[in-house]
Amino acid sequence: MEDKYLQTLFRRYPNLELSIKRLHGADEEFRSICEEMEMAETARDRWRDIPERADEYERIVDRLQDEFLDYLTQKTREAFLRPLKEGMKDNGRNS
Repeated sequence: MEDKYLQTLFRRYPNLELSIKRLHGADEEFRSICEEMEMAETARDRWRDIPERADEYERIVDRLQDEFLDYLTQKTREAFLRPLKEGMKDNGRNS
């Protein structure tokens, strides 16, 4: 994926930039979702003059954007909870 598209994601989701950077650098599946989003957006833009095709790609973009945000949310939540769960395993308490 081009750095240009990663910058697009940072502008689109400025409050999620750090999470996007971390996950993009560490998670192949997340990178794949990002690459698919980039390809779908490029195709949508290429077919703008043919509304039926553009609409088809717009639906794909929407689905991938939902997948992107769901995956990001899930992985961010897991990363946040991991130290808490590990701490509970170590001493059996919530401290």
